[in-house]
Parts: sequence; structure tokens; C-alpha cells
Amino acid sequence: MGLFAAHRTSATSKQRAININSTLAQHLLSPEAVAKGGCDLNCVCVYNGIVVRSSRRLGKSGKNWRLGGTKIDGDAFAELDCKDLVLIRSVASNDGTHPVTIVFISKKHQRVLHAGVAAIVERLLSGSMAGFYEEEKPFGDLSLHCPAMDWSSEEQGQAGHEITIPPMPEDDEPNLSRKPKTIHEKIRSPHIMERMFKAAGDLSAPAQFRFMETVDALATQLRRILLETGGIVRVERNHSAFWSTLKGQRTGFVDGGLANLSMLGSAPIAARVGGYTVIPGISGDKREDFITLKSLIGELYAYEGAGVFGDSFPDVGALRDAARISIEAAGAVQLLSRYADLSWLLVHGALVNPVSRYTDVMQDGRVRHRFPDFSSAAIEKFLPEGEQGRTGRERNFISVHLRQLQLLETSSTVVCGVVERESSTTSVCRAVLDSLEDELIRDLLPVPPAEWKHWFRNAVDPSGDEDFEGQRITDSLLFRCVLEPGEALLPVIIDRNEARRAPEAWKAEILEYPKPLVFYLQATEWSAPIRIEIFEKDRARFNEIAALVLHCSLLLPRYAFPVGLDIVDKFARIPNWMSRPINTHTVVRTMRTALENEDMRLFDAVRRMLCGSGREFLLRPGIYK
Repeated sequence: MGLFAAHRTSATSKQRAININSTLAQHLLSPEAVAKGGCDLNCVCVYNGIVVRSSRRLGKSGKNWRLGGTKIDGDAFAELDCKDLVLIRSVASNDGTHPVTIVFISKKHQRVLHAGVAAIVERLLSGSMAGFYEEEKPFGDLSLHCPAMDWSSEEQGQAGHEITIPPMPEDDEPNLSRKPKTIHEKIRSPHIMERMFKAAGDLSAPAQFRFMETVDALATQLRRILLETGGIVRVERNHSAFWSTLKGQRTGFVDGGLANLSMLGSAPIAARVGGYTVIPGISGDKREDFITLKSLIGELYAYEGAGVFGDSFPDVGALRDAARISIEAAGAVQLLSRYADLSWLLVHGALVNPVSRYTDVMQDGRVRHRFPDFSSAAIEKFLPEGEQGRTGRERNFISVHLRQLQLLETSSTVVCGVVERESSTTSVCRAVLDSLEDELIRDLLPVPPAEWKHWFRNAVDPSGDEDFEGQRITDSLLFRCVLEPGEALLPVIIDRNEARRAPEAWKAEILEYPKPLVFYLQATEWSAPIRIEIFEKDRARFNEIAALVLHCSLLLPRYAFPVGLDIVDKFARIPNWMSRPINTHTVVRTMRTALENEDMRLFDAVRRMLCGSGREFLLRPGIYK
């Protein structure tokens, strides 16, 4: 970087030139210039509208060639760093009679342009350099950002001339003249065909073919009906127009990470919930904010004596899932209370989960296994101040999580859950069928609506049919075929906590759980549709929510998922290398508790877990009588 005057005092290297690989130098210079060891080139150096013309020598120094010359003055060049890019444009076999254009691209101040150029050349670099002739495709893409500049002796050495570099083209400019694919064509496209084979991979070849025909028929009919009844909404893709409407509105994202723990106790958990907020349209330190909303290591469930939870519960996974759901919801509640100006809140995962699993296990009308209550320490993490003095049933997961959802639902902030993973359920499809009024679709069907809906449900999930053949057609697969990029379903109500599934002891509380509005959004052609869940209070803002998720998803290259959730996911994630020390920390705490309670058998078991392994001699069968 010593080529620039602004860097010379701080540069550790004495180099005052740009290294050029020997192979590329031989393409740049004429054979005569190569034989002479170099020549002087008329160089036009460009950065961010500033143009500097000067003669520079490309000469051989040892094994390499260097393009040097007089230092480039100007404080603007201090922005350039060693990770920035340089584009050099010249005629081949230049003998010094043709001008050379040199364009510098800053990673810090020209992020989009830098990323675009890097994506073009990163796989073609050899020795940090790559060269292309005019007839090669990368040349055409790069030449847009490195136009051939004129040279005249009158302008030599002058700086400050403005040039116009055309903007970087979009990755996938919409082709308005291209006819949309039919459902039949979409199903046979590579990205959907892959999902087909995964869904029906265990079937015979004829059964797989019939499976594809069934999906084709279902998707074709459902799309036609939804278009006729207004069940599909088009979301306009226009970044400049959309982000201007969101200017100044704080947007928050919440996600949690869990460590992989395996130790004593019923369901020990190590969790970290992160929050990320951004205010579009402003710059500076107040634009973005990261915060660790919740962090927790230890036992969550109450036990007499404050020791390790010693009771038994047949579904240990339910204990861990209940803790995970609670602490992530607690993070969302805390973000709302921390930022009074929060306009939007996107949570990674379902907004409302089925909760009947997280209750007592009943047998013959009596409690066989009681689902434990949260400990006092856990309640302090899960609920805000003023609501932590809970006793009895109020400390159970059903009551605690219900209160968390009520706090989210009554907030003035638009709250939505975003799920990008493909589900194995058909609940949204069934809800869409139920929402279609018979009178509106009667004239669109070859058979009565009731008969058509019955056929549709059996085709989607044939497991209840006596002549069962095929696999369940999931919501993700079906709506991936139904929706075009930039389209969304009208939201439908999903009852995740039906009364028939709720145990009698908790039915009253479970029936109070909100019923979310759910819809699918297709961001790009090659990605799975995104499932979005919102509360009833935000139904009127459905179009705005769909536009926000769409435009956030398009900001993440090659992965249609809101970029803010991807950022906070990386922020909150607990990597595997942290799991072992967390395990050790929790085991040591358990050992300390065992000592305080004088429980020597527990102490001995924890000691072996901490210091030994599963293949220790003393752990072999028969050593203890």
C-alpha cells in the first residue's frame, strides 16, 4: 500500500509497487518489452471518481514483475486497504503506446461492487491474480467497472476528474418477456425434482411417477382456484421503493442457540438468546445494535433442596424443548421492553407451538408422570420483573409460556415468526381448503366442492386410505409448486392447540393460547417457500410483513432467508468447541451440590463422568456388586 502517499508513513513494507505474476506480465507486454525487462506505461488510475494520470514502469524484479511509479497523492486513497481489489485493463502485448486503466475497489466503502467482482474472479484466481481476454465471459462482466480511459499529455499528472462507472448489474434481473412456467414444467425443474425424489425415494418407479402426477394435479387445481378467489397475493419487488418506506423504523431479530449437553439431571440446558436491531436509512453508531438477551447454564426444573432434579419423566426431550421455547420467547419479550421504538420483530421459529406434549403423562385418569415446574431461577429468566412471584401451577411451562405469548400479542410492535426449514406437516394446506367457500369455488370445479375437498385431503395425506399408496405431500412441497417467486398466500388461521389433544388438567389454559395466522412466501425460484406466522392483531399489515420478509430474504445471496435472522443466528450460536467446557462447568456445579447434600453416590457418579470415559475399566459390567 506504499503506492499511496496517505499510507507511506504507516506501511510496514518498503514496497512501492503492485506485484504482477510473471505469466500475466508476459501477456500484458509485447515480446520486445519482456525481453528488455519492462517498459513505461501510460496509466490512468481511478478510485471513487478521482482520476490520476501518470507514467508508470512495469519491470522485472527478481522472479516477479512490479508496476510502480510515483506515489499517488490524496487523502481519499487512505480508504484503500490490502483486502481491496485492483482491476487493470490494457491491450495485449502492450509496448507502451497504449494507455492502461487501473481501477481500485474498496471493500469497506464499495461493498456491493467489491462482492460482485469477488464473486466473478474468486474461483479463477492463481497467486491472487487472474487475467481474461476480451472474448472470455468474465472480461465482459469486469469491463463494466473498468472502462478504457483516454490518455493525453496535457492531462498527465492531473487529478480530480470525475468519471461514471456503471452500476453493478443485479444477480437475476427479471425477464418480463419470459412466459411463466406451468406447474408441469416447474415440477420437472431440477430444484423441485430433487425434493420429489427425497419425498418419494422409497417408492417403486411406477409409484414415484404416480406421486409426481398427483402433485402436478393438486398444485395446478389449487393455484387456479386461489388465483380466481384472491388467495394468492403478488408482492412487488422493488428495493429502492420499499426500503425508503422503512426508513427510520427500528427492526429487530431474535434467535437462540443451544449447546450439546450430555450429563446428569433431567434436562440441563446451556442457551444463549441474541438480539439484533437495525434502523434502515440511517448511518453511524446508532444504526445497529447487538445484545445478548438471555444466557443460561444449569437446571431449569424445581427440586426440593435446590439440587439436581431427581424425579423421572419419560420424555426428556420434552423437558429440553420446553426450556428452549421458553427462553427464546423470553428473549423476544426482553427486546420489546428494551426498545420502546421497535416497529418490527422477527423471531426465528414458530410463533405458537403445540404445547399438549409438555404436560403431565396420564394413565387411567391419573397422573403417571408429572411434568415438573420451573425453578425460581428459571422464572427470573423467563418473565419480566413484577411477574416472577409465581407459585404452584403458575410456574409450569403451560402457564409461563402462555404469559410470554400474551406479552408479545398485546405489544404495539408487529411480531412474526419465520421458519425456512421444510416441514413435514399438511396443516396449512388443510386450513386453506377449509377457508375456501363452497359457493365461490363451485363453478371452478368439475365435481361438488365437498367431494373435491375430500379427494384433495386424501391425495395430500393418503395414510387414512385403505388403498394407501404414496407419501404425504407436505405444505412445503405443495406450495413450492403453487407459488411463483414474489407471491404469498393469504394468511389462514391454524389452531396448534386443539381441545381434543389437551389433557383435562390443563385444557382451560391451553385453550387460551393464541391461534396464529400462517402464510407461505416464495422468495426465489430455487428456494423452498418461507413460512411466516403472525398474530391476529397484525392481519391488516399482512402485505407489509410479506414485503419486509421478501426484501430481507433477497439481501442474502444464494439463501432466501431474512438476512437479519441469519446475522443474529451466527451471533447467538454456541459452537461445538464450547459445549465441552459447558459440560464440565455444569458437572462441577452438580458435584458441588452433591457434596453440600452429602450425597456420596451422586458425587461418585459425577466424578466418574468428569474424569473418566465410557470405556474405563472400572465402568465395565460386574465391577460393582
